[in-house]
Amino acid sequence: MMTESNTSEEHINQADEVIEELEVQLSEVDQLKQDLLESNDAKLRALADFKNFQKRSLENENRATSVGMARVIRSILPAVEQINMAIEHAGDDAVVQGFQMARDALLQGLAECGVETIEPTVGDAFDPQMHEAMMQQDAEDMDTEHIAMVMQNGFRLGDIVISPAKVAVSN
Repeated sequence: MMTESNTSEEHINQADEVIEELEVQLSEVDQLKQDLLESNDAKLRALADFKNFQKRSLENENRATSVGMARVIRSILPAVEQINMAIEHAGDDAVVQGFQMARDALLQGLAECGVETIEPTVGDAFDPQMHEAMMQQDAEDMDTEHIAMVMQNGFRLGDIVISPAKVAVSN
C-alpha cells in the first residue's frame, strides 16, 4: 500500500518536471522571439540598403548621362562659335541669314537638351565658375572684379559648365 507521503512526493516530482518542461518551453519561446526580432531587423537593414543602392544607381546614371551629353555638346560648340564669327564678319545678305537660321536652329536644339547660355552683362560680378577672365581692363566707373566687357557667351548643362563665358575683368 502506498503511503500518503509517497504520493505527495510523486506529485511534487511531477510538478517539478512540469515546471522544468515549462521553463524549457518558455526559454525556447523567448529565443524564437529574439530570432524573429533579429530577422526583422536584418530584413529592414537589407531593404534600406537596397533603397540606397537604387538611389545611388539613379544618381550615377543621371551623372553619366550628363557627362556624356556635355562631351557631345563640347564638340559642337566650336562650330557654333565659328558660325557666330562668320555672321559678325560677313555683310548683310542671304548667306548671313542662312547662317543665322542654322545657328538659331542649332542653339534651339541644344536648349531642348537642357543647355543654357551663360550671358553675363557688363557690371556683373565676376564668377570664376561661370566666367573666364581673358584680360583685365581699367574701368573707373565700376568696382574691381566686375565684368568690364563680354567677349563671348558661355554654355552650361545643369550644374556642368561646358564653356565659360569669356570676359574682361575690371581692375
